[in-house]
Parts: sequence; C-alpha cells; structure tokens
Amino acid sequence: MCTTASAETVRLSEGELVVAVTLTPTHITVGDSVSLLIEANAPAGFSLSLPDKDTYGEFTVVASKQLLDIPTSEGRSWTWSIQLDTFDAQAISLEGIAIDWNSDKGKTGTLAIPSFEVNVQSVAGNDLQSMSIRDIKGAVPLLSKSSILGFIASGVTGIALIVLLVRFYKGNKPLLSPHEKAIKAIAELKHSNLDVQPFYTTLSDIVRHYLEGRFQIPATGQTTREFLNDAKQNTRLEHCDRESLGTFLVAADLVKFARHEPTANINDEAIYQAEAFIVETSEEPA
Repeated sequence: MCTTASAETVRLSEGELVVAVTLTPTHITVGDSVSLLIEANAPAGFSLSLPDKDTYGEFTVVASKQLLDIPTSEGRSWTWSIQLDTFDAQAISLEGIAIDWNSDKGKTGTLAIPSFEVNVQSVAGNDLQSMSIRDIKGAVPLLSKSSILGFIASGVTGIALIVLLVRFYKGNKPLLSPHEKAIKAIAELKHSNLDVQPFYTTLSDIVRHYLEGRFQIPATGQTTREFLNDAKQNTRLEHCDRESLGTFLVAADLVKFARHEPTANINDEAIYQAEAFIVETSEEPA
C-alpha cells in the first residue's frame, strides 16, 4: 500500500489475479466527489466482474464506467472508473469493494479490497467546534399548554415565511430578474429577526428559487444531494460555482436538520456567501 496526501493505492493478489485500486483524493470536504480506479490483471481463461452497487459504506456512486477488457501478453486486463461522494461528515472509510472472478475450469471466487481511510471535513470547518447541538427533550404530554403554544408559534413563523417569500418573489415588480428578486429578498431577510432554523430555511429557499429562475434547475423540489447531483450535469454552472453552492447548501442543512447552533458571525457569513454566489452567477455585471 502506498499513500500520498491526496491519493492512496492498494495492491494485492490472489493466485495469478493481480489488482491495484487507487482512491483520489483521501481528504475531502463533505459533498465533494472522489475517484476510485480499479485495475486488474488475470491470466487467460479468467473473467472478472465488479458487482453493480449504488453505495460503498457511507459513499454514494455518482457515476461508474467499465472500460473494455484488453488482451495482454499474460492474459487480460480490466479497468473500472467510479465517482463517489458523501454528505456524511462522520464517514471515516470507503469499504465494501470486491471483485468477483471465475475461470474456464469452473473455479469461482471473490477478491475483497481492504477499506480506505478517508478524512471528510465538515463544510463548517473549525467553526463546527463552536456550534452546539441541542439535547433531545424528554416525552411531553400531547396537546399540553407548551405544545399548543408551540403550534401557534410554528404557525406564525410559517405565515411569516410565506409572506416574506410571496412579497419578494411575486411583489409589485413582476419583471424583476431572478438576481434582483434574490438580492431584495436577502436584504429583507437581514432585518427579519427570524430564529436560527427559519432564517436558514428562508435563506436556502431564496438561493434555490434563484437557481430555478436563473438556470432552470428544479432546485426547490429536491433534496440537497439530488440537486447537487443534477447541478454537476448543468454546463451553465462553473465547477467553482457548484463547489461554493454545495458548501452553502450543506451548511444550511446542518443547521436545519442537525440542529447546529451557529454564531452571529456564521449567520453573517452565510448571508455573504449567498449574496456572493448570486452576484457572481447573475446575468447582470457585478
């Protein structure tokens, strides 16, 4: 096994079957993709196959391609190229890779590839250490006084969100461009005094509505993973734009679903990232 800062290669053999597997890179930010290259050589009379899988541990297969097996002086050579990604910042390894083989003499077997150690960095970076996660509360009576107050508060917040979005996406200026609508909505959000989760939900929705209007990408009806996978196929979005967008949306999901409590500075940074992305990808000159 040989390792560099950005790649790791595992070489192993079973009888006359020789395999080299390379993972690039081994240090990533959550949401980024990694490349898995599998190269195998076997003597004449052998046939190799890679099981068709959608996931390898915490990693999801984004794209997979098998090149034609090529005759060599010692037999045949097989090559597989696989692109994977993960949105789990707790993932520490890529595992479950195996090659099935059979020979013309009726023998069969499976060569299991050792797991790769992977360092997955949260999009929150070092700021994640300053965030707290709310403890789960114990059971409370259904329809208690606090529950009723909670329903009322949720209803008021929901109405506020709807009014905010309607006001800026269907306001008095229907000819506003997606870029102008988004910037105006963000300006209003800055003064809305919403709680943390409604704040990030609204900011994420503003960016998603902008993407639908600007790039005709169905962003509002998809999960972050589904949307980012589709965005990779959209040639109108530059690679650097997709990376910054993925960082922003995954960070917003951490707050909305993992209940991270960002500081005021991180909230300001989220606003800045959203505005910067919109301005840099808008049709109007910045």
